Formats: sequence, C-alpha cells, structure tokens
Amino acid sequence: MTRPDTMRAVTATDDAVTMVSRPVPKPGRDEVLIRVVAAGVNRADLAQRQGRHAPPPGASDVLGLEVSGIVEAVGPGDPLDLDPESRIPAPQPGDRVCALLAGGGYADYAIAPRQCVLPVPGDMDMVEAAALPEAAFTVWDNMVTRGGLDVPKAILVHAGASGIGTLALQLARTLDCRIFATAGTEAKRAACVSLGAERAFDYRTEDWAGEINAQCGGADIVLDLVGASHLAKNIEVLAPEGRLVTIGFVGGASAELDMRAVARKRLTLTGSLLRGRNAVQKAAIAEPVYAELWPKIARRDIEPIIHTTFALEDVDQAHALLAGDTVIGKLVLEVDHALCAADA
Repeated sequence: MTRPDTMRAVTATDDAVTMVSRPVPKPGRDEVLIRVVAAGVNRADLAQRQGRHAPPPGASDVLGLEVSGIVEAVGPGDPLDLDPESRIPAPQPGDRVCALLAGGGYADYAIAPRQCVLPVPGDMDMVEAAALPEAAFTVWDNMVTRGGLDVPKAILVHAGASGIGTLALQLARTLDCRIFATAGTEAKRAACVSLGAERAFDYRTEDWAGEINAQCGGADIVLDLVGASHLAKNIEVLAPEGRLVTIGFVGGASAELDMRAVARKRLTLTGSLLRGRNAVQKAAIAEPVYAELWPKIARRDIEPIIHTTFALEDVDQAHALLAGDTVIGKLVLEVDHALCAADA
C-alpha cells in the first residue's frame, strides 16, 4: 500500500475537537511510524481538550496516548543502541504492534519511541491491543514497582471499573491477592467483583475503610485514581507498612494530611504521572511489562475490558460517554474500520 502524503488527525482547542489534515510524519532516530488501526481513549485526552493537560515539550498536539497498528517504517538507529539487554523485539515494517505515546494517537499515522512499541500479545485483536499500553504501563509501574506487589497482599483499587482499575484488579487476581474496590454504580461494582474483587463498595454511601479494616486488618496497597477526597480514609484503611499510590485527581489534588497517622503506621505515600516521562524512563517500565505482564495477557489471564468502540470521526461522542459515569473498562476509536473488522 502506498503511503499518502497527508492524514486525518484530531486536535482540540477550547474544549472542542476538530478533524484536521496533517502531513504524515516521518520517524526520526529511534522512532517508529505506525499505521494506526485503533486508538485508546483516556481521561487525559478529556483534560487536554479542556486545557488542563498540555502535551509535554516536543510532543504532538494531536490527541491520543496509545495505539495499535502496523509498523510502517522504522527510523535510523541500531536496535541495540539504547539497551543491549532488552528482551523486547525490535519493531520491523509489517509487525502488528501497540505503543505508548506522548501524543498523536488520534490519527491515521503516529510516531512512537521505539522503546515503547510492543508486539500485540497472543491472539489479541487490534481493538483490544489499543486498550493495553496506557493501563499496562501505569498498573505495572504503580502497583508492582511503587506499590511493592510481588506476593499476595490485600489490595484496594479505587475507580475499580475504569480502564486502569479493571487491569489492576486482574493483575492482583493472578497473584492471589485479597482484592477490594470502590465504584460509583451498581453495574461497575458488579464488574469489579467479576474481575476478582471479593467486595466492591459504593464510595459515596458505604464505610469502605471500616469494612476492609474489619475483614482483613487493612489494605497493604491502595491504588488511588481519585485523589484528595479519599485521602483521609485511605490513611485510615492502610495496614501498617502500607503504601498509598496516587495516580489520579478527579477528586481534587489538595487535602490536609494527619502526619501522625502516617508515622504511627509507617506508611509510604507515593504516586506517579506517566505522560511527561522521557522515552528512557518509559523504557524502564516497558521491559518488565513485556517480560512479566505480556505473558499473562497472551494467556488471557488478564484481558482489556472494552466497553464499546467509535469511529475516529465520532470522537466527540466517545469523549462525552467517557465524561459520564457509565463506562466500564475502555473506549477505543476504530481509526481504520476495515482493518479492525478484518482483525476481529
């Protein structure tokens, strides 16, 4: 197939999205050009269109942080330049891949750092693969690396029915953890239980901290996608030596903290943001994701939960749905509908 000179791309200003025509980008050193088949939809995309989450310096202004597709071209650079010990196969033209991006995914073609391009695991189709990179990198970095999840522990996942939450629950299930979750609707709580939670709480009306403390003496790890509004009860629910890992702020970013409780229980408070980290830092996450998480996904011990899909031109509808309180798992844009249909 001859590569065109221009492509469709979605940008956003003043909380409105626009389909524009852009030149097809060319991969630079250690970059990969991907013909996009599908693109994952994330809350960071909503924040960007609202002016609250600007792309990092040098990143595309086109929306989209994760894609699946076919490798179209590989930029210059020896595949062993960056890490001679890397176990991730060097992407080659024609490969089926998914990739983590700093921006640019809502388009017919996207540029990805070579270190953040992974082969599609197992028999996953392209829609499923597009829903993996952001959640997989985030969950591994925060639950395993920062949270210290290496043996069975008691885990609490807030927003358990989100794209990140559903993947986190499944990872904890593969490690035989005691799993709890919070979610805002009955359907979401049922989904959390189906994915391994022994109890999913309505965070608005139930005393989830008290219940978890009564059942197992507290949580060893709390993965918090909510932020400030949950801080006090997160401190309450954590077991001695527990770890609070904060990665989302829909409930605010500032709150008072009782440092005596932190010291008394010897807690660790940490967190991370993914998008602004450079390619080398993301590569450090990609290696264990590929070595440890990808085999679980290939065996379908862990699966991306797809709520529904939209055509690229219907991105505004996808964003409106995500902004509501009904999505379970991920929304995905079918950028190349024909290839998505053929791959399903």
